[in-house]
Formats: sequence, structure tokens, C-alpha cells
Amino acid sequence: MGFSLNPEAWRWLGNGLILLGVLVWVPFLTATVAGEDWPILPFLAAHLAGVLGGWRLRARAAAMEGRPGEAQHGGRRRWLSRLLIYLGVLAWAPYFYQTRILGRELDISPYLAAHLTGVLSGVALRLSLELERLRTRR
Repeated sequence: MGFSLNPEAWRWLGNGLILLGVLVWVPFLTATVAGEDWPILPFLAAHLAGVLGGWRLRARAAAMEGRPGEAQHGGRRRWLSRLLIYLGVLAWAPYFYQTRILGRELDISPYLAAHLTGVLSGVALRLSLELERLRTRR
């Protein structure tokens, strides 16, 4: 017996997982500001599990709706939001190359700023599409 939800339910579950994946940083950052030294790896793992899991659920919802991607309303904005998110994630590539491969000590701040700028800009653009989609359905 299979478990079946409608695309809207999958989308909301995906959004919830993404939100939880982002909110996992709240206790870590709170502890860091308080001067405590917590290991980053468990938080990074929970962040990636939530964000990537939510992304897959949202992709499942889109596939169930039969949306071809760029051919739909807002295709250019959707493409740009995806590009911004990918560039924000790829901001970590030079950081990890330099710290893990070359063994350099680097300040993480510029890479985190580039990551957050790309990802948050892409998410804001995507949210504008979602809000527009909800408005046109009513």
C-alpha cells in the first residue's frame, strides 16, 4: 500500500523541511555568539538533510503537476532564482579547495556572505513566484 499526497501537500512538506534545515542554524549561531564552541558538522548535516530533502519533495510536487519547468509562467525568474541559488552554493567551492586541498587558513566570512547573498536572493525571487502563483489561483 503506497503513501500518496497531492502535489500541494508535497510542496508544503518540502517547504517545511527547507525551513527546518535553515532554522537548524539558530541554536548553533546562538551558542557561537554566547562564546561556546560547538562542533559545526552535526548542524551542517541537519541543514543539508533538510534543505536537500525539501528540495526533492518540491521537485516531486512539480513533477506530479506535470510542470515542464521553464515553459510555465515566470520561467525566466524561475531560471534566475535557480541560478542564484546554485551560485550561492558554489561560493563554498573555492573556500573548501583552499582550506582542504591547499591547507590554507581563511576567514569564512566572505564565503558565507557570498553563499547567503546568492541563496537568499534566489529564495526571495522564488517566493515572489510562489506568491504570484497563489494570487492567480484565487
